[in-house]
Amino acid sequence: MDSREFISYCRLASVVASSSELGSLRSFALPYPPLAQRALDQMVLRCLDLGEEPPFSVPGLLEWCRRRPVGDRVFGVPAGLLDAEATLVHPVGVMPTRTCLELASHEQPGGVEQEARDLLAELARRCKSAEQYRRSRQFLVRNIVVHRKDRFEWGWDKAVWARVRDLYQSPPESLVVAGKFLRCGTCRLPALLGGHRAPEHGAPVADSQTWCEGERCPVGERMELVRDPEQVLLLRRSLRAFLALPSAVEQAGLEALTAHGVVYELVPEELGSYRLPGLGTYSVHFYDRIQPALLAGRFADLAGRLAGTAAVVLPERSAGSADFRGAFAAALPDGLKPRVLLCSPQDLVRRIHDHSTDHRQESHAQSGSAPTSTDQ
Repeated sequence: MDSREFISYCRLASVVASSSELGSLRSFALPYPPLAQRALDQMVLRCLDLGEEPPFSVPGLLEWCRRRPVGDRVFGVPAGLLDAEATLVHPVGVMPTRTCLELASHEQPGGVEQEARDLLAELARRCKSAEQYRRSRQFLVRNIVVHRKDRFEWGWDKAVWARVRDLYQSPPESLVVAGKFLRCGTCRLPALLGGHRAPEHGAPVADSQTWCEGERCPVGERMELVRDPEQVLLLRRSLRAFLALPSAVEQAGLEALTAHGVVYELVPEELGSYRLPGLGTYSVHFYDRIQPALLAGRFADLAGRLAGTAAVVLPERSAGSADFRGAFAAALPDGLKPRVLLCSPQDLVRRIHDHSTDHRQESHAQSGSAPTSTDQ
């Protein structure tokens, strides 16, 4: 993954990701930020080498990122590393894709995912107990959008809000259209109509010409319309993408562990990682990612600091996909593959049980002793 072209593409993803936080991806004007200018210069040089007509501006380069997929030769990404049809800018929402955010987190100092970990680490330091941190983290997952009126309703936790307030911001102008803000009825993340149109008659229904940050939500779901976005605070994007989005997988997996009496402990310095103290050196990690090779690279870095076996828990659509599983396994270092169990929340407990049983049987076979009644 360390080819020069791939690293340049990751930096381009960082430009797209950071640009959208400043405003519309279509509204860049001179002088360009240094990182954006450098990405443009690199692309111009590559196009000249390939005999391609280069983009002449950063907005032009960003339009390329909407129209041209990862597999386009101008980007030079090694074949098979990423989904060749993925783009950095969503063709409908004209916003950074999840692939873009994952690339902008890959081996990038201060990347999007690293920002999420840093924010949570700072939150953990502000909390006086593990319970305070658990409640604060739970608040973030459940309240992606906070409306001013919410803070005056019965049951509002002022202490938690005081700890997490700085993790919220006003919605960026790129997500507000004609004074209206949309969010998906499924993933609860920000949404847009194609062409950045404003809803005409109430909340629209998701279809092929709508966009939400989750990207994989079903069509036919009604979106939530917020008419007064100036009274809304939105969870920061890095936490939306890398904490809130995988929360459905995390919740389902934790419920499965609880139902089987498996005790778990949150690892506060990580995203969606838990220890299983009752099972020795097992750990569980919850993700919702688009690009399996990038997830494997990220997890390899984490697993290097772990002992024992790790369960990587994904949504059923990913865990049940032979293509996703194959690409993830191929990108893992060989020494790590026997220590990783990739599964869905529904299969989590069974996979851990089967692995634990097989491991005990191997140990007994190597020692020449018979299994005890407890093992049986």
